[in-house]
Amino acid sequence: MFRSLAIVSLAATVALAQSVPTGISSDCSTFLNNLNTDSSFKTCLSSLNNATGDYQPGSAAATSSTSAKVGSTLSNLCSSSVSNNCPESLVRSKLTDFYAACPAELTSNLNKDVLHIYDILYTLNPLKTAVCSKDDSGNYCVTQTTLPSTGQTAQQIQQVLASGSTPNLDTYNSNNIPFFFLQSTLASSDLCNVCTRNVMTAYLNFEAKVPYAPGLANSLTIKGQTSLYSGIVSTCGSTFLSGAGVQAAGGLSGGTLQNGAAPAIAMGQGFMAGAMGVLALIVSSAL
Repeated sequence: MFRSLAIVSLAATVALAQSVPTGISSDCSTFLNNLNTDSSFKTCLSSLNNATGDYQPGSAAATSSTSAKVGSTLSNLCSSSVSNNCPESLVRSKLTDFYAACPAELTSNLNKDVLHIYDILYTLNPLKTAVCSKDDSGNYCVTQTTLPSTGQTAQQIQQVLASGSTPNLDTYNSNNIPFFFLQSTLASSDLCNVCTRNVMTAYLNFEAKVPYAPGLANSLTIKGQTSLYSGIVSTCGSTFLSGAGVQAAGGLSGGTLQNGAAPAIAMGQGFMAGAMGVLALIVSSAL
């Protein structure tokens, strides 16, 4: 029986040297190159990386963690200094600018390399919010997470989370890692609790502010949200997520978020193709 002691090396280490994809429009290329040198965004990502650096794949903490180390990491990640260095408004503005500069690459002429960058950037804030949420007893929800019954150990999952210098987004998606391994088929005793609500609310509220431009069905990391949302509503009742990102939740139930965001998303410019990095690391320990 495993209990997750930490999930997240939500950080931004991998791609400082990641190259801008080729074969894309000049506007999109310019945006990505500009973001790559954006000082405010680098500060944001560095603060995330510094807070979670002990939990990079292969680190000592990752293979042999303690409750004290997990608590210290979560306290650092959820501190006001990290929030000040990496405000949600900054990431939202970059996402808005991203879609404005790369509309074809994210929708009508989908480019997987560009989408890969967009997904990592999009997941940063809601994942951090979810990781910093607590249950009614004041425990971090991430410490209450259990591994899925796939037969894989935490260390085996860690090994494929990041291969070389790029995050393995297939693993994120197939294990529903952004949603703490939650699955739509879980029993009500495992699914209908405050932590499930907190995790889903983190994403729904963010999506209400910045719709996921390519449509959730195309996401490399969070496409499982649609099925998970339906399962939660079916198992826990239609009011379980009341008040959580009402606009986004309506889009999920009606299918609109699966078809791509409307082109009314504001215009802008700026980017960074690197320094986004490893969005998660699971560190679990046998009870």
